[in-house]
Amino acid sequence: MKILLLLLLPLITVPVIISHSSILNIYYNGTVEAELTGKVNQFVLIGHNITNLKVIGAKYNLSGNTLYLTPSNTTVFIYYNAILPRGVIQINEPYNATINIYLPLNSSINYVSPQPYSFNVMSNYYNVTFANVNSVILLYALSSHVTTAQNELEIPIIIGGLIGSDAVLVSLIIFLVRRGNVRVVKEEEEESVDFVPEVLDERDTIVLEAIKMGTNTLADIVRQTGLPKSTAYRRVKKLVKLGYIEEIREEGKIRYVVKSDKK
Repeated sequence: MKILLLLLLPLITVPVIISHSSILNIYYNGTVEAELTGKVNQFVLIGHNITNLKVIGAKYNLSGNTLYLTPSNTTVFIYYNAILPRGVIQINEPYNATINIYLPLNSSINYVSPQPYSFNVMSNYYNVTFANVNSVILLYALSSHVTTAQNELEIPIIIGGLIGSDAVLVSLIIFLVRRGNVRVVKEEEEESVDFVPEVLDERDTIVLEAIKMGTNTLADIVRQTGLPKSTAYRRVKKLVKLGYIEEIREEGKIRYVVKSDKK
């Protein structure tokens, strides 16, 4: 262990302290904490069935899932509990912030966008941090896998040297693969697609987010998501049926776009 630390010391960087930035803490169980700075006047609630809402430092009006704030100072604190879609944490705010997502140690991350700023293992959580962003989507699943104390000490040191670099997401994947916490979808895997209206599962959301980012052909969707072609095709057809996207045929080619009312 000492030799490992000596070898890795040149790689370890001091985390950059992000000041004067709004901070959002989202826990997988639906607890949300926000510290808003810079006279932010809107906050989009994450999840549904909001309870125990508390706003400190501002008056507010709630319309739909948006809080409209009238700050009395430059910092507003928001706390509440919500029900989050199973396996999906999605944030879309009208301002940039540091976003911390906390997942249990027995979770597997299946998809994440944009690239995380850092990834740490805490006593009871994975902490995935995104810096200066306003939109995040993270898909995860719970498993019975439990990490060991030794792995929790060693692996974060390696990742610590890559924080803020282009390699952080690759390191995250390697880290989870070594722990058996990344599910690889095999080409021959059989699945049944649930066509219950308005119900999207993890793979539906992956495909939808890929199309929102401009991936508009089936071949590009397969490359972007890593899903088998047959799975991607079924998910696209489901999204078309549910009205999230539309299929456009031009000169013998088919492309998919998000419907304007779903953006």
